[in-house]
Amino acid sequence: MERNITIHFENTAAMVLYFMEMVGQLSDGKYENSRPFNHWVWTGDVKNVVIDGETGMEGDLYRRGYYAYGNFKRHYNLNEWFSKYIRNWRKDHDDDYVWATRIIAYGKFGHIYNNLSMADTVMLEYASYFLETLQIMIEHGENNAEILFNKLTDFNKYAWRKDYYEKCKDYINLDFIKKFLEMNYDIKECKADCRSMYESINTVYNWTNPERTW
Repeated sequence: MERNITIHFENTAAMVLYFMEMVGQLSDGKYENSRPFNHWVWTGDVKNVVIDGETGMEGDLYRRGYYAYGNFKRHYNLNEWFSKYIRNWRKDHDDDYVWATRIIAYGKFGHIYNNLSMADTVMLEYASYFLETLQIMIEHGENNAEILFNKLTDFNKYAWRKDYYEKCKDYINLDFIKKFLEMNYDIKECKADCRSMYESINTVYNWTNPERTW
């Protein structure tokens, strides 16, 4: 059964964090072994998003778990990204953790481009590589916009990057990098956007407990 679900997001950054990080963590990342085992299936039924200052989900019945009587999981978070991974990287400079800083880049992207729609999520798939790389270079101390842009668009070593860049070049450009560097946005601000995103996917509108089928 295909369901039509709409998610309301408080701002664009929360939507970007959902599509660029949370969906993957639900289905094949941090939470893939959570119970009930198919707790993430509803993500494929999201047909629309609305950025209207509200948080929550609405639409046809969803979040049925493995059992028809409604054994579903509704609480997720990325607290470890802040409390463990990012802080450990900045404290010990262990590159095993630096990858986690990408969610800061995703939040900043959503605030710089605050008029994105669900249709833009296809582009986000290609932009994610450049955003993660950009944030990592900044974490390593580079703060010159021109140098950062030149490194991101250097396709000599990895030719496949050029194909990716063609899909998002209207967004990942020198002007964007300058705004990215100037923006006052870090762990505190990203945590607030993540909390907002959690509220959107943890809030159930129009929920009716399904009847037992046996």
